[in-house]
Order: sequence, then structure tokens, then C-alpha cells
Amino acid sequence: MRSTMKLSATIAVVLGVPLSASAIQLTDYMDPESHWEEAFVLGQFNTKSGNQDQTSYNLNLDANYLNNYSSLPRVWKIELDGNSNISRGPNDGDESIDASQANASATVDNYFNDKDKTFWYGSANLGYQDDKDDIYAKIGGGVGYGRVINATPLAKVLRFEEELREHGLITGKITEATYLALARIVDKELEFKSRYGEQEYKAYWFIAMEELLRLDGVLKGGKLGAAGTLHMDRVMFDEPISVRKHGWLVRGGIGLVVQDFNGNKGDPSLDLEWEYAQPHGYRGQFINLLRYSTILADDTGHVVTNNMSYSYELSDRVDWVNRWKLLYEKASDTGDDTLTNNLSSTFRYYLTNIISVDATLALNHIEDDIDDNGNDDVDVSTFLGVRYRLK
Repeated sequence: MRSTMKLSATIAVVLGVPLSASAIQLTDYMDPESHWEEAFVLGQFNTKSGNQDQTSYNLNLDANYLNNYSSLPRVWKIELDGNSNISRGPNDGDESIDASQANASATVDNYFNDKDKTFWYGSANLGYQDDKDDIYAKIGGGVGYGRVINATPLAKVLRFEEELREHGLITGKITEATYLALARIVDKELEFKSRYGEQEYKAYWFIAMEELLRLDGVLKGGKLGAAGTLHMDRVMFDEPISVRKHGWLVRGGIGLVVQDFNGNKGDPSLDLEWEYAQPHGYRGQFINLLRYSTILADDTGHVVTNNMSYSYELSDRVDWVNRWKLLYEKASDTGDDTLTNNLSSTFRYYLTNIISVDATLALNHIEDDIDDNGNDDVDVSTFLGVRYRLK
């Protein structure tokens, strides 16, 4: 009784969601209050021998960290990326080449009011390349419009509903209001952990979800029971569930290159960005991020990047991840331009919630209008990798 009273206020708040007769979709989740954090390390390796002068190899190590906090008035994002590569070519005399780079960025979007999607933003970027003498540093600011919503809590609800139905523990039809209320409870995990402690919060968290299902009249026997709690625990903590989000935003502003990799300082820039995210069902996710930046100096340079991805959960343990990365660079008005395209398709099998094995096919092409420089043809590579989730 005491624990139920402690939870009653939270449940009352999340139940204040209007009822709709339509089937629930991830895009129905519109709560801007969200926080997610993830960190991964990925090691990939391939090697070739036979019909070439020497054995060639390519060892690649990637590390990524993302911390994203969203509220009605403000959204901030911190990203860290690092890459290290060691490779050797197939020709006699080809030596081992190693290269490393790292990037850090932070962005804060401040909405002008709670009912408007217009915001002003500030950003900061740092970059490191081991073959450059200087650290890259840039700051910027401007205005934007739109919002991207994290719908992962609702995806988790749909996943554990599927599990409970398979075991006959949910028999009725869940209303849309209850779906959304459950998603809000799921998204309050850190709040429950802070209130009840690391060791005990799960019990209170699951009781809150059970109470919502009981009030909706969909539980067999009116309760989850020990078996239902175990099934929910397995889905929430043992099964991998990728981030699901929807919406779009655009931003534009002025930046200042404090220092580039060559030591040049003080160049202003014009920066534009468009982000779009759309889930497909609750297993598929499409994301596209387009960026354009130009240096506003006597010798103008241009950089365009487009990162597109589509991922699909083939099963609870297998993801299919497809990516297309485009990079266009023109260093100056009179300089040559370079267009790089990278396509990859990965099948990811999760051994556990934190360890997966990746099998990747990648195509890479560089168009620089220079003949016979080793990149005229499309480079085809296959990689086998292991991915470890730190957070």
C-alpha cells in the first residue's frame, strides 16, 4: 500500500493522455521530455591473400558516445567519435599505414516558448587528426525550426506487450492512452532509480507499469505475477532495442573557425543543417542528416555531408543496418573538388544485450577527376567485427 501511494502521483500525471481510436504508432508519442545515453566500441577486420604480392589487411576501431537530453524548453546533445585504422596494401613494398582521428561536438537548442518550434542554438566542435599539427576548433550559433522526438520508450512498451501476449499474460486490447502512459513511465527510469535506489527501483518501476495495465483491464487475472515480471525484465534489460525517433528540424547560422588543422585562425562560416527521422512500424528506422558549410573568406571553400541510414530489426537478436555516407569537398574557388560515396550493409547479431557480431559489406568510391591514382574503381570490402556496448 505504501509503495502504491508513492507511485500514485506519477501514474495520475501520465494517465492524462487523450484517448484515440486509431492504432498506436511510434509517431503518436509526442512527449519532448527524454534522455538517452549510449556508447559503443566496434572493432572490424578483413584480410586478403592469394593472387597478390603479399597478404593485405585492414583493421578498424571505432568508438562513439552520445548523450542527448530533451525537454520542452531545451535540447542539448554531446557527441564523441574516435577512429583508428591500420592497413597494408597487396603490392610488394606496401607498408603498414596507421591513422587516427577524433571529433567532439556539443549543441544546445533553446526554444523561444513552449508552444513554438522555433529555437536559437549554440554549438562547439573540436577535431583531431594524427597527421595534422593543429587541433580543429569551431564555435557557432543561429536559429532553427522543428523538433525530433525520441520514441524509444513506446518501442519498448510494444516489445514487452508482444512478449506478454505470447505468454498469455495480456489478453485484452490496450488503449492508446495506456500505451502512451506506459511509455512515459518507461522514460522515467532514471527518476525511479534516483528515488528508490539502484537495487530496489525495478520493483517500483514494474509496479507502476502493472498498475496501468490493471486499470486498463488487459491483464490475465488482473496482475502480472512473477512470470510476467520476469518477462518484462528480460525485454527491458536483456534484449537490445535501438533508438527510435521521429520528426525533423532545420537550422542555419554563422560559425567561427577558431583554428583549422593547418593553423589558420578566425575565418567565419555559414552553416546549414537538416535532420529528418521516421520510424517504419516499430522495427524499422530511417534517419537522414544533411549539412552544408562554407568559409566566408576571400578564397571560399565548401563542404557538404549527407549521412543516411535505415535499420530494421529482423528479430529480437538480429538487426539489418544500411548506411550511405556522402562527402563533397571543395577547398577553394579555384581548387579541385572531391566527391566520396560510401555504402555499407551490416547484419548484426546480438550475443547479449551489450555484445554483438557484425558482418559488413562496404562499397567506397572517390571521384576526384585524377586518373590512375589508385581510387578510380569502386573499392569493395567485407568486414567481420565485434561491437561492445559501454552504455
